[in-house]
Amino acid sequence: MAEGEYSPLPNLFQKENFEDWSKPHLVGGTTEYSSLLKLQAMKEGGLRKYGNGIIVSVVTCTEIKQGVAIETGKTSQKYFDACSIIELHEEDFKALGINHNTNVRVTSAAGSVILKAVTTTQSLYPGLGHIPMGPWANILVPSYTYSTGEPCFCGFDCLIEPAPQEKIEKAVKLMHEKCGLKYVGDPHYD
Repeated sequence: MAEGEYSPLPNLFQKENFEDWSKPHLVGGTTEYSSLLKLQAMKEGGLRKYGNGIIVSVVTCTEIKQGVAIETGKTSQKYFDACSIIELHEEDFKALGINHNTNVRVTSAAGSVILKAVTTTQSLYPGLGHIPMGPWANILVPSYTYSTGEPCFCGFDCLIEPAPQEKIEKAVKLMHEKCGLKYVGDPHYD
C-alpha cells in the first residue's frame, strides 16, 4: 500500500499507537481500534510479547458458572468469583512468568481491568483468552460496531500484564468509576 493511501487499519508500526491505550486511533476519517497488536509484538522481538506482558485475542461469552451465579445477584461473591477472571492457556502463563490464580492487568483499546488469571476450562489455544460476560468484560469490549450495531464481543486484542499486588474491583465500584460516579456508604462499593 502506498504512503498516505487510505487503510481501515491503524499503522501498527508507529510507536504512538501504543502510548495511550485509552483513546481510539483515527484512521482515514473513521474510528478504529488497534486490533492487530500481534504485528507490533512481532516487531518488538517476540511472537506475542509486548513489554512485560503478552497480547492475546479475547473472547467473551456466557458460561454456566456465570449464568448460575447471576441468579444470586451481580453484587454477590459467587458472581464476582465467576466473572472477574480470564482463562488462559498454560503456555500463556509461562510467557507471562506467573502462576495460576495470579492477578493480571488486562488492557484493551477501550479500557483496563484487573482480573484473576485461571487455567482454562475451554478449548483455548495459546494467545486466546476467555472472559465470562459481565462488568469486567464490558470494560474491555470496544464500542466500535463496524456498522453492525453490535459491539465486537469476541476476537479483540488485549495486553495482559502481571499485576499480583493489585486488587480486583467489585462490580458496583467498577461501574461507578466507569460512569464517573461515586456513592459514599454503598456496602457493595468496597
